[in-house]
Amino acid sequence: MSRKLASFLFISVFATSGISETMFGQSNTTCIDFLTRHDADGMQASVNDWLNGYFSGRIRETGRNLTIINTLNVPLYDLLLKMCENDPNLHLGEAADAVYVIIP
Repeated sequence: MSRKLASFLFISVFATSGISETMFGQSNTTCIDFLTRHDADGMQASVNDWLNGYFSGRIRETGRNLTIINTLNVPLYDLLLKMCENDPNLHLGEAADAVYVIIP
């Protein structure tokens, strides 16, 4: 019985790897909610922290050399804000993905 359970768990874990990614933090926040809070309170520190962690993870995942971010002091939060203003129907995870893709 325990061997069958172990086999099932092994197959379940590896059958889904690469199919989707788990997003935490602010990723499921809608751009509309983000823009509303930004307009009311200014820069959202929790979103900025999440975004920096998101970029750190994506850089590690993809192996891209984005030294331009540090060299030019690119304001990732402002890029996310602009992306959400352009398409408020996105979630922050989608908007952050789009920002990541547009950075050379």
